Amino acid sequence: AQELSKSVPNQNSFLDYNKRQRYKSDSDHVVKKRVPPRDSKKPGDIYITNKSNFKAQLNECLKKLENGEEITLHGLGAAVTRAVNLALQIEEQLGATHIIDVTTSTLKLLDDLEPLHDSVDPLTQTRSNSSVHIKIFKKTV
Repeated sequence: AQELSKSVPNQNSFLDYNKRQRYKSDSDHVVKKRVPPRDSKKPGDIYITNKSNFKAQLNECLKKLENGEEITLHGLGAAVTRAVNLALQIEEQLGATHIIDVTTSTLKLLDDLEPLHDSVDPLTQTRSNSSVHIKIFKKTV
């Protein structure tokens, strides 16, 4: 029985362990999320958000692809699934005439912690967010 108790950590040790310092809005600071950085926008870049009109973006993508343009869909965070769904809808409508190339990455985003009192200093925190970049272009014969 003593062997087993040695392998299980003491419950008090979990209270002291802090995986990473994470600030949320508290009595001293309020979190202000910065706008994510974007590369220089090319004509074929389409940024997907959860607030954008899905059908309008689908029509915009189809129009650009029918004109022979190459497009790249960019989705960040919660919009990753929406960007993937948009690419699947495009694939369904255009068939096997186009190639879809998917790249995923993780972006480091900065948040400002603005003080609510003059006695507290402003801080910044870093967080990670998933992103997807879906390149769609016409097959060459």
